[in-house]
Amino acid sequence: MVEIVSITEDKWKESLNKAMEIFNNTNAELGIFALAPGERSPKEGFSVHPKSEEYAYILEGEVIFCTDRECYTLKKGDLMYNAPGTPHYTENKGKEVAKILWAVSPPL
Repeated sequence: MVEIVSITEDKWKESLNKAMEIFNNTNAELGIFALAPGERSPKEGFSVHPKSEEYAYILEGEVIFCTDRECYTLKKGDLMYNAPGTPHYTENKGKEVAKILWAVSPPL
C-alpha cells in the first residue's frame, strides 16, 4: 500500500506548537512540528519516550534541543537522533518559525 500526503502551508499552520502525526504504522510514526519563536515544547519539564528512538530533521529555522544533561543548537539541514528514555525538550529562541520533520520508532 502506498500513501501520499502533501504537507501544505495549512498543515504547517495546523502543527504550530504541537507535534502533528502524518503516518503511523506498527513500526514507526512520522510527523511535522512547527515551533514558533519564543515557544518551548513541552512548556515545562521534559518529554520522555521510554521505548522509542526519535529522529528530527530541521527543515527551516533553528531550535535548541536539550536533554537532562546537555543542550544542542540544531539548524536547517541538521538531523538529530535521541535514544529511548532520554528526557528532552525543544525550544525556539530564534526569530522565525522552525519547521521540523520527526519520526519515532516504535510509535508512541
